[in-house]
Amino acid sequence: MRATTSSQHVRSFPAGVLPVRSRLHTSLGILLVVAFLPSLPAAQKDKPAPEPYASIDRDAVDYHGPGRDAAHDLPGPQIKIGVVVPLQGPCQAEGNALVQAAQLAFEDEAEHPLPGARRLVLVPRDETGPWGRASNRIVDLVLEDRALAILTSTSGVTAHLAEQVGNRLGVPILTLASDSGTTQTNVPWIFRLGPDDAAQAEAFAKDIYAVRHLTRVLLVTEADHDGRLGGEAVGKAVRQFGGPAPDQVQISSTRPELQPVLAQLHALNPEAVVIWASSNLAAKLIEEVHQVKPAVPVYLCRKGMPPAGPTSAGPEGSSDQRQDVALGADRSGRLSAGVWILLPRQPAQTEARKDFDKRYRERTGNPPSRAVMQVYDAMRLTVAALRRSGPNRARLRDRLAETQNFAGVSGAISFDHAGNDVAGATLVRLYY
Repeated sequence: MRATTSSQHVRSFPAGVLPVRSRLHTSLGILLVVAFLPSLPAAQKDKPAPEPYASIDRDAVDYHGPGRDAAHDLPGPQIKIGVVVPLQGPCQAEGNALVQAAQLAFEDEAEHPLPGARRLVLVPRDETGPWGRASNRIVDLVLEDRALAILTSTSGVTAHLAEQVGNRLGVPILTLASDSGTTQTNVPWIFRLGPDDAAQAEAFAKDIYAVRHLTRVLLVTEADHDGRLGGEAVGKAVRQFGGPAPDQVQISSTRPELQPVLAQLHALNPEAVVIWASSNLAAKLIEEVHQVKPAVPVYLCRKGMPPAGPTSAGPEGSSDQRQDVALGADRSGRLSAGVWILLPRQPAQTEARKDFDKRYRERTGNPPSRAVMQVYDAMRLTVAALRRSGPNRARLRDRLAETQNFAGVSGAISFDHAGNDVAGATLVRLYY
């Protein structure tokens, strides 16, 4: 367990940091390499996990260090907020869509001037590239751009890199990543939107084994950090509900080969398919499943949501919803195919949601995905907290930690002390 709340580990600047930047990069690199060491050999994996000797009390996670006084306020007429998303490569469309949503939120907030006539400025940075490059982008946002807060994409790796930097330098981090490890290490600077891996896996397993009573399940995971954690979460959830272990196929992130998936679809004849992959790979997998097994339900992790497309129907347009995941209710009483995903619980269609949908379509020509709506909400939420905190990172962290039932277009947002979004979720069928 990492110590994170003492002033020697969690600091607010701006003064006195730039001269030691190279040393900071080195120390952060050591921390990040340790955090992402390869998993244990297979022989050790088979051993039952020992009971933890301690656990973190989420209600006790807080920041008691310095930085709240006016001397630590960020100067200047601009208030910058960073966004770290994929702006190149196969996920570029997703990154561009998230930037568009953040910019739209800033434009909406500009209608109500900030104290001191300050101006909001969005600073996008690209997370694409060799492992660790995102950490340099995040450090640059803090030290050079002097961003007040940072939002990261659905990538669990980027979220962990941001967590390390944010904790070291005292910068609020909001993330779309579902990796629950970001909020289980007593770090008071990170806030995760939406259900985590464990919640998604539990909802999928409950629907498959307890509601539908299926037994033959194919699990397809991307061979990366998020795919590995997602696969582990699914395995734990399946054991929780006493189901038979799913057959698993891993797909390379860099050179995806779909033939093994097709072979398993024919050999196993699965009754359900679970996909834990990024949006570009998930789209290809879903297309293959629909062609080979059109009547088989597909359960998709939130990271697999496309930047635009099937969410246009939204949960309000679907007759098949699990309105209460805890009860696993399926009022239709029939086995529904299609793609199922766990999303933040949605209120009735609101005027704000309709207005955002209309304006986003007019700007981009596409319907907003759930990640797009969450970015829009995260920015509005951050600016609302900023109006109470002023341009101070530690005070902004305090205001974000107080968030309860923020009414966003993606659903309600409520954070516990550890930064988890605890507002609830719904299992929803999408349309492709």
